Amino acid sequence: MRITLKELLDNLGVGYVMSAYETCPWAAYDDEQGLTCSAEVRMNNDGDELEAEMQFMREFPKEGEKPIEQVFWLLGQPATADKWDVRGVKIRGEGNTENKYAFEEKAVSFFCACVQELKMGKIPDIDEILAREMKDKEKFSGNSQGGGSKAPKIKPQALMGMKSGR
Repeated sequence: MRITLKELLDNLGVGYVMSAYETCPWAAYDDEQGLTCSAEVRMNNDGDELEAEMQFMREFPKEGEKPIEQVFWLLGQPATADKWDVRGVKIRGEGNTENKYAFEEKAVSFFCACVQELKMGKIPDIDEILAREMKDKEKFSGNSQGGGSKAPKIKPQALMGMKSGR
């Protein structure tokens, strides 16, 4: 996924290049459900590590629910001189266990979609956004790739620049 820091931050919903120690937070609260969703993107003290995180905090958790649930976590670091790469992603505590195609790109899109909901003051519907953003919609998204047609016939004389006939 190697892209510039600005592209990565734009894709995460930040919209500007962050500097060391900087944080970009979002939050929304639903009074009826007693539910807060907060998300943030933060840069470390050296400006060479980026973290994005989203969590739910429940005032009155139902049976089986945790009071605080980390929904998303991402770690980005420089890969080359000006390109950054996503080094780790966890959604609901799991990484790319199924080896999904373009998992990191889809995870970044998922986070950005959640941030857009938070910017509008809404609690994101995680299941709906996951289904929309993480689906395998690419041609070669599965583990097996389709075969093509037969190999073209190449004449060895054409490769070596030899002329035929004598």
